[in-house]
Amino acid sequence: MSSNKTFRQLTDTKVLLLFTFWSFLVQLFLSNDSPFFGLTHHVDSAWFYMEGKAFIIGMRPYVEFSDFKGPIIWLFYGIGYLLSPHDYHGMYVVSGVFYALTLFFNYKTARIFLQSDLKSLAATLPMMFVYFFPWFHFETRSEDLMLLFVAITLYALFKRLYAEERNDKVDFMMLGGCFTVLVLMKYNIAAVQGVCVLVALWDQYKNKRSLGLAFGWMILISALIAIPFIIYFIMTDTLVAFFHNYFVLAYETVMNEDGGSRTMMQDVENILEDYRKIVYITVIFLSGMLLGLRLKHYKYVPVTIALLFIAISTKHNIWHYYYGICYIFVLYLFIDILLIYNERARRISYGVLTACLTLYCIYGNLIVGELRLNTIFTHNEDRKAFQELSDVMKDVKNPKLLSYECQEFGFGVMYEPIPAGEQFAYPNGGTPPMIENHRQILKDRKADFVVTYCREDQYDKKPILKEIEDAGYVLRLKRTYMNQPFYIYERKK
Repeated sequence: MSSNKTFRQLTDTKVLLLFTFWSFLVQLFLSNDSPFFGLTHHVDSAWFYMEGKAFIIGMRPYVEFSDFKGPIIWLFYGIGYLLSPHDYHGMYVVSGVFYALTLFFNYKTARIFLQSDLKSLAATLPMMFVYFFPWFHFETRSEDLMLLFVAITLYALFKRLYAEERNDKVDFMMLGGCFTVLVLMKYNIAAVQGVCVLVALWDQYKNKRSLGLAFGWMILISALIAIPFIIYFIMTDTLVAFFHNYFVLAYETVMNEDGGSRTMMQDVENILEDYRKIVYITVIFLSGMLLGLRLKHYKYVPVTIALLFIAISTKHNIWHYYYGICYIFVLYLFIDILLIYNERARRISYGVLTACLTLYCIYGNLIVGELRLNTIFTHNEDRKAFQELSDVMKDVKNPKLLSYECQEFGFGVMYEPIPAGEQFAYPNGGTPPMIENHRQILKDRKADFVVTYCREDQYDKKPILKEIEDAGYVLRLKRTYMNQPFYIYERKK
């Protein structure tokens, strides 16, 4: 008994090391945070990186800078900033670790159904290419970081339901911990993860095991995770701002944002208008149903969980990357493939597996082909424009930056700019007070530099440039970047 346990622990260690190598290797070629890529073409990731930096250096969240994400996202991006303050390579390290752990729990989940280390590896290795499939992935975002906690949740739940391996303390601490972390990252995903917790509690009740202990372990781990943040918010006098911004304003902005689906029919139309979503959802649904046919009980739990995640990602989905969190359910497909071919011949099974891996690797190379213009080995016009716009800030230490009437694009990241105010970039779907706060930063001349984009044919319709000039800023440089004319202004002395 002892030797078997030791063997399994060693096996898990080797598997985790393999996934760590695989994660860093694949991301080296597919992630625009890696050292192989330049600093351009970061959008949401640039926004999160700016906020993570502000969080780490002591600026007060939801007061001196703000967004509609939870503080744990900023913590992870802040760690990336500490690892590499002048570029995104620190986030390459952070996401490398996160994806290694995500793959590890994917492997543990696959092993529940495949009951083989090698087959579970075979099902899991191609998932790295799935996560970076360009239909719903452009850059590393909050969805990438949340995948780990969804992976842990699925493993903890499925091992109870299908392997009948129940360790109440460990399982419910994992489930409760993941729920709390997701609440502090993006609470709509936590809401769906909460369904997994309810299923686990129902299983606990059905098997006449203690619900009190289950709740106790979840409350304990949740308190251990949440209390440090609550204390921090109290000490920085930002607790009320946190609840108001994160839970109230975040919902209002989603409802206000242009293109957000308002009805169920509009959500359905949103899917039917895009063949990628049709294929994606169909594959997950059919593979989940096929997996369920092989189960003795809780047959429809896997597919139901997948559909709930798809539903929450579809609601108000104006950006394709919202579906990135659902990529994890493609694991069902690889499990099905291996189960089907295992019933015929092992040789055929591994032959098909090798073919699948090869195809995914080739497709990964195609992705690299699309991104190759942004590597450190090339000098395209976007990279040149980005560097020139950024260099305007090089003589000011930690320049305060305002992205006026536009998103944060990461200009000057190598010079460590900080937010010029709470709404330091234009809040899409923002409420009138949020928009006013954004504009007041300009009027009060809080920013050392102001970045914006505005085509000349829009100048009379939306006089952004005149507003900036009237506020006391002088144009330093204009360059075309990502097919838009960008302007950077400096505050007059």
